Amino acid sequence: MVVDPSGEVDLERTAREAEQTLRRLAGLQDELNTIRGTGTAADGQIIVYADNSGRIESIDLNPRVMRMSSQDLTDELVRAVNAAQDDSARQARELIAGAGVDISADEVAFEAMERRILDAHAVFAREMEGYSRP
Repeated sequence: MVVDPSGEVDLERTAREAEQTLRRLAGLQDELNTIRGTGTAADGQIIVYADNSGRIESIDLNPRVMRMSSQDLTDELVRAVNAAQDDSARQARELIAGAGVDISADEVAFEAMERRILDAHAVFAREMEGYSRP
């Protein structure tokens, strides 16, 4: 909330700042949705791609990996999957940090904060409607 030097609340400026914050959060979500993590293993013969939530989108296997023992292939797949998920999480952290959002909170806390911001904005918008009526 913005308070001018006389102690009065500048509702218009506060509303503009709240709208800007919500637009930044929406833009951030759009950018988060474009993240694609990549992980490789077995000297690049296994490539795994993960989306922004860490879910595996695809796995590319060079046919030569089929010569590996099942245990070695399993170990290399796990390594590539973990690397892809780590890469996706790293990209998300960097994007969020670049937007000026505190990334020390866990995902549940971040979602709760987002809900509180949206709820506060809804209340504020209703109050602003009351001020604009004659």
